[in-house]
Amino acid sequence: MATQSIISTTLQLLRDKLVDNSYLSHPLFRAIESAGNLVKVSGGLRVEQPVIFGDHSSITQLSNGFEPVSLAVTDPFQLAKFEYGNFVQPIVLSAVEKAANKGDLAVVNILESKMKNVMLSLKKEVSKQIIAGDSAVLSDLQTLNGMGVGAATIDTTGWFEEAAFGAQGANTVGTLSKLTYQAQNWQNQVVQAGGALALSHLDNLFINCQQYHPSGQFPDILLMSPNMFAAFQALQQSSVRYISEGDRSGLDRDMVAMWRGAKIYVEPNLGFTNGAGSPVSGYALSSDMFQLYADVDGFFTVGDLLAVPGTATECAQVFNRMQLVTGHLASHGVIFNGEA
Repeated sequence: MATQSIISTTLQLLRDKLVDNSYLSHPLFRAIESAGNLVKVSGGLRVEQPVIFGDHSSITQLSNGFEPVSLAVTDPFQLAKFEYGNFVQPIVLSAVEKAANKGDLAVVNILESKMKNVMLSLKKEVSKQIIAGDSAVLSDLQTLNGMGVGAATIDTTGWFEEAAFGAQGANTVGTLSKLTYQAQNWQNQVVQAGGALALSHLDNLFINCQQYHPSGQFPDILLMSPNMFAAFQALQQSSVRYISEGDRSGLDRDMVAMWRGAKIYVEPNLGFTNGAGSPVSGYALSSDMFQLYADVDGFFTVGDLLAVPGTATECAQVFNRMQLVTGHLASHGVIFNGEA
């Protein structure tokens, strides 16, 4: 029968393999990893993200160099505060399973199957929460969807609203009210496709994001629902750069095309109908304006397989402590009703 030390070592080896194969096999996580937006930190109760809401000082034009220079300054910074989401899922091995599977290899195969199932389950639930906000168990994790799903209660900490830019105020993101900081552009970009996607809708969304981006950059990540991508493909294939298998790097194997320099990923959790009855078809994200923070000891971290008192089982916990953060909402946007 497999010894405890062999089992513990195997769990850690399997964890590294399955994080690569399971976590990175989803478009959202592939986009985050490809952009270098997975930030691992040690400890802390929350992530505090500086947000710039204005200019630090004013400019003085000089004619002869003797003009008085205004030294009046303001504090344009606010802190967006994002509490970590903590969650765990167990890997359970019963005494009956161990007894029926003699030898190290047999036990290792059982553990690999169970861990793969747990990793895939976690990946699906995390991505569902971030994209659509409708996870029943991960409500502490930030979501891009601040508009609800169907008749479900709206998550008022979600990033994106459907109201026009400058008119949003229902939600509070990172403890900063979108209504209070409406004039400071703590707002997301919005484009309505009206049921018939056109390339001009994407251009408008990108230009709006670029206009407010601190460095004037286009979004570089474009997540599309399957139906939106099908409509996009049919519009103007000559303008789209498609990515062959040979051209994909290891981190970008889920990228399907590029548009205006942005990597396109087909996101299966998009295409849901929000609380106002509008299909949410796509998200445009600026990678330098959001990150996924994770604790170094809380990123698909697998504990030792330990006996559970009072039962004939052993259990290893897969622990996560992470949060999605942004410091500039106006660099991101959402496109509605672009499913055809």
